[in-house]
Amino acid sequence: MNISVIIPSFDGCRKGNVERLKEQLRRQTLPPSEIITVVGVSPNGRTRNVGVEKASGDYYVFIDDDVTLGGDDVMEKLMGPFLERKDVGMTGPSQLIPDDSNDFQKKAARQIPRSIFPVQEELVDSDMVSHMCLAMPAKLFKDVGWENPGIISGTDPDLRHRVRMAGYRVCVVPDCWAYHPMPGTFGAMVKLAFAKGRNSGITRRTHPELVLELDSGWNREFTPKRSLPFRIVRTFLNVTKSLLSLEFIYASYMIAYSLGFAMAFFRPSPAGDA
Repeated sequence: MNISVIIPSFDGCRKGNVERLKEQLRRQTLPPSEIITVVGVSPNGRTRNVGVEKASGDYYVFIDDDVTLGGDDVMEKLMGPFLERKDVGMTGPSQLIPDDSNDFQKKAARQIPRSIFPVQEELVDSDMVSHMCLAMPAKLFKDVGWENPGIISGTDPDLRHRVRMAGYRVCVVPDCWAYHPMPGTFGAMVKLAFAKGRNSGITRRTHPELVLELDSGWNREFTPKRSLPFRIVRTFLNVTKSLLSLEFIYASYMIAYSLGFAMAFFRPSPAGDA
């Protein structure tokens, strides 16, 4: 099986994690045929397309540069559904935080949705398949139109949606996981949330048709779109609920995200679209 792993990276290092990830990939029971690190290209959709242009594999696996794999059989398990079924178009592992996460990271992961997705016992349709670590056939990737190179936020739901529209399932595979770290401090978390909100605001303003729902979903039915008023009211209710339940980390995250979104969407700056 010819597998191309593509790792987008800002600096090609990520504090040494890129090399650690490559070592893990080389130890896999089903090692990739090639590992392509794409350095210094943005946004991420364009980065992955650059990697694909260099790839020769029959399957692509995209992995973020801060991820570590949960075992030596991750590649084998991600490929399994493609060999066993004809209705699966994209696979991914469950998402955990590293065992050495600090107390803040552990608490933040419990409060902020989509930070963790528990290890599954069977194949599960889910929106938790993301570019954190995902696999798909090369032909399908190209058939659905590659990555969208023009958006800086929302590449995960956009690609999932197009795979589903092509008639395929998007699934988390059983007994398989990868580790994705949370921001290490409250300040880093707030900064990340603001940046995500800003990027989402730019996408909403420039490509509103590509703003799709994020759902941790356990079912095969997913709602692809919600109106902006619906999402604003939902955010307000979520912040209120988190404050009442004393989940101050999540409340702070959503407030920072909302401020970033509002600044980009309601006060657009030409420089913000660069």
